Parts: sequence; structure tokens; C-alpha cells
Amino acid sequence: MKNKAFTMIEVMMALIVVSIMLAVMAPVITTSGSSSNHNAEIKVMDSTPVGVIVAWWGTNYPEGWLPVSGQSIAEPEYEALRAALGGYDVLPDLNGGANPGNTTTWIIKAVKK
Repeated sequence: MKNKAFTMIEVMMALIVVSIMLAVMAPVITTSGSSSNHNAEIKVMDSTPVGVIVAWWGTNYPEGWLPVSGQSIAEPEYEALRAALGGYDVLPDLNGGANPGNTTTWIIKAVKK
């Protein structure tokens, strides 16, 4: 099992990505059906690269995202995430020192959807 301590630069780069996420996960409104039967549907376009870490409010993570809480990512479905992390198979624990009552969680894009 490999462990890696994230440097301050890596953490700061992850924080910069938060602003990018506002544009990447923007809702898109589409319509379907005939001209007399318009059904509007809101979809979230997620083209975020695997390995991006962002702050998230709550515990209802988007599909393909995991909390960054020190867990193993040895399952075959996380091969792209391991590659993005340089072959490491354990995530760091960025959520362990959270204040009680704080519902902000660091999450990482784990699977390309």
C-alpha cells in the first residue's frame, strides 16, 4: 500500500479547480418531443477530469465522485483515478479534521461518466 502526503501546492491547485467546477458542471436545458409537446429537462454536463478535488456541501455527491477520506481505491473501476494519482491506491484524508456540524466535504472525481 502506497501513501503520499499531498504538498501545499497540490492542495492549492485543487482549490483553484473549485472555480472551474462552476463552469464545468453547469446545468443544460434540453427539450424533447414534438413541437406541441415540449418537455424541458435539466441535465448536468460533467466533463471534469478524473482526479480533480473540489469542496462539496452535504453528502449527496454527484455520480462518479467520492469523498477524500483516506479510503482504498483498489477496485478495478477506479483504474483511471489511480493513474491520475500516480499509481497510489489510497486517497488522502482531507475530511478527517472537519469541525463538528460542518457539512462541507472534499470530494474527488473518481470515474469518468
